[in-house]
Amino acid sequence: MEKYIIVNFKHYENATGTRARSLAESLLGIRMPPSTHLYLSVSPPDLARFGPEIRNHVISQHVDPTGFGAFTGKISMEYLLREGITGSLINHSENRIGYDEIMKIIDKAGKLHFTPFVCVKDQEEGERIIKLRPPFVAYEPPELIGGNVSVSRAKPEIISDVVSVAERYGVKVLVGAGIKNARDYQKSLELGAAGVLIASGVVKAENPKSALSSLINSKSP
Repeated sequence: MEKYIIVNFKHYENATGTRARSLAESLLGIRMPPSTHLYLSVSPPDLARFGPEIRNHVISQHVDPTGFGAFTGKISMEYLLREGITGSLINHSENRIGYDEIMKIIDKAGKLHFTPFVCVKDQEEGERIIKLRPPFVAYEPPELIGGNVSVSRAKPEIISDVVSVAERYGVKVLVGAGIKNARDYQKSLELGAAGVLIASGVVKAENPKSALSSLINSKSP
């Protein structure tokens, strides 16, 4: 089974500017297990800091359904694709957008071969978004984000239910919020998720590379 790890750099001080590049190079130095894909979700102003060898593993933290033109403050798929960035998080709990905008992004992304990773806050929203058939949904209850209790332990039954619906539409489910260690990662996979979305558990760790390596390579339940 293909597995996916997304490390969200958010806007943490140690993951912006020149530090973003250093952190990315460190994390991408980890030997990944077979069929495991690592993506780094980076603040848009820092995307241009990465060379082609890193951009293959980088996604944006946001994208808009607009194209090039008079769209102040917007980030178009056309721009990202031109720069070698082929995917983006959207609708993260810290940067929520409306359903109509999500629908437009998913529709446009399908035409441009761009990959949106759509965050959802609960089962109801998850099932609604899944019916739009994005490649990925990331289930992240806002109340657990940044905490020490993972969604895979706090709400395992909801993950199983969301996965069950997603499978009918060919959508992969990622699990986020409170993911900290190998146990959280493995539990998410056991519940049928294709991977995890993690931020502070790696980015704010004393040794981010070691934290990510431990999470990915451990077989601990």
